[in-house]
Amino acid sequence: MTKEQLCEYRELQKEIKRLQARIEKLKDRNEGYAADVVKGSSIEFPYTQHPILVEGFDAEKKQASISRFKEILSNRVSKSMDRSLEIAEFICNIESVKIRTIFEYRYYDLLTWQQIAFKMGATSEAYPRNIHDKYLCELRFTTKES
Repeated sequence: MTKEQLCEYRELQKEIKRLQARIEKLKDRNEGYAADVVKGSSIEFPYTQHPILVEGFDAEKKQASISRFKEILSNRVSKSMDRSLEIAEFICNIESVKIRTIFEYRYYDLLTWQQIAFKMGATSEAYPRNIHDKYLCELRFTTKES
């Protein structure tokens, strides 16, 4: 797991929320709107012919387009959730409680290094950042040896 992949976790969470909100909005869209002008006449004398505007929704067209768009968005949500799950599994598999806590604060709670340091009782933001970076370097080093 690289630092870039871990940083992507935040963006994935935002994207999932944004896509789910977009899926909900689809129900209110005016896809399938249809309008036409027809000729008609009065029901009483003098029976003068005049144009009449007919408006409505083509239910089949609306439902088909919404379903297709919803499917596309749902696939994106699914892919984002899969990637988020990989990152979450990585964090959960960190054995050291201190390191795992730093990763959870950073990527789940979206805290800054200063906030993490404060929560851990440290005065310098470099403390949690160095532990974080050292762990990733060691991880990279051990994976290269394997």
